[in-house]
Amino acid sequence: MEILKSKKNNKILIIAAHPDDEILGCGGLIAKYKDKNKIQVIFLTNGVSAREPKNVSIEFRKKECLNLFKFLNLNKPFFLDFPDNKLDTVPLLKIVKKIEYIIKKFKPNLVLTHYENCLNIDHKIAYQATITACRPLKKFDFINQIVSFEVPSSTEWNVSNKWIFKPNIYLEISKEIKKKINYLKFYKSEIKIYPHSRSIKGLKAVAAYRGIASGFNFAEAFLLVRKRIK
Repeated sequence: MEILKSKKNNKILIIAAHPDDEILGCGGLIAKYKDKNKIQVIFLTNGVSAREPKNVSIEFRKKECLNLFKFLNLNKPFFLDFPDNKLDTVPLLKIVKKIEYIIKKFKPNLVLTHYENCLNIDHKIAYQATITACRPLKKFDFINQIVSFEVPSSTEWNVSNKWIFKPNIYLEISKEIKKKINYLKFYKSEIKIYPHSRSIKGLKAVAAYRGIASGFNFAEAFLLVRKRIK
């Protein structure tokens, strides 16, 4: 099963709760497709203020993110600035309307977001808001696929057997794994020490594990949420 029918001229929208989720979840995909496709990213929160409420921390994270996107030569991401780790306190409709506005403007054919049962509450709300904003209406008939990605240290930490992430799409990133790791290094404050899964070694181990499951040296795993066949 392929994520994209072709490797060029696609419009890819990534809806992430926090800056760094886009690299942890689909940094290999970004590396693989960024040069011949249009990629737009939405960040729902700043990713740091719940832990470090000082404005300097928020600006530092945003600067890390913008430096990365400049390096990648991607469009500037949308920062929606909802409260970090408190998305459950925001009316869902308010988040949906913000996402919907960008979707109408960008008109993506592929949308990627979090797995619906991650441990992190912001990841869960990001999924809910994305699915609601991408409801199958005629005005959104340009959306062909919606796909969930996993985020190390959130997806696998939800230990419920009922809600375990069960990917059904694997994207080979054997040539892109070094790039994915280098991208993550832009978020210096978020890199942990092994055996944390958000360490450099941990990230590579996750990609190797997904590669073993799919016959590649390294892979990213995704869950197909919706696919429209015209």
